[in-house]
Amino acid sequence: MKDKEKHRADKKWFIICTKPRKETLVFNELLNQGVEAKFFRQESLICRKNFYKKVLKPLISNYVFVHIFEKDIYKYQYLPGSVKFLQFNNTFGYLTSSEINFLETLSRHNYQVSLCDKLVDGIKIEITQGVFKGVLGFVRTKSSSKEIYIDCSLQNMAILIRKENLIFRIIES
Repeated sequence: MKDKEKHRADKKWFIICTKPRKETLVFNELLNQGVEAKFFRQESLICRKNFYKKVLKPLISNYVFVHIFEKDIYKYQYLPGSVKFLQFNNTFGYLTSSEINFLETLSRHNYQVSLCDKLVDGIKIEITQGVFKGVLGFVRTKSSSKEIYIDCSLQNMAILIRKENLIFRIIES
């Protein structure tokens, strides 16, 4: 029993990037192969000249979440409609079960979600990997598109960090 629980704990929710409007195709292919996958949709109302129509739209376009071991990624890399597995600094990106549950809640209650990759002044972030892991700070100024200043609590210092080397999470905006 413990082996089975440990075996399940090693699985992670990896993120497959899909071609535009191919999320359902990739999701169905994963289910046909017996893999646990999630694809979050929400109802949306489309207005035409003569009628209104309810349709299901993806919560986050071009992403399907798959619960597998990291060693199995290469088995599912070339599914019809898929582009690649999402990577950050040459490691595969994944979500925790609580983050998947959060997305499920957003989908169930029809919240609007949009992805943003631009940092604006005043966003509080926590650095999650690297030398400055655990440092909390506020984004203050962008000197260029590749670097950001973080005003943090390290003896009232401001740190200039290159974006491609920075892995962080947004705490509040």
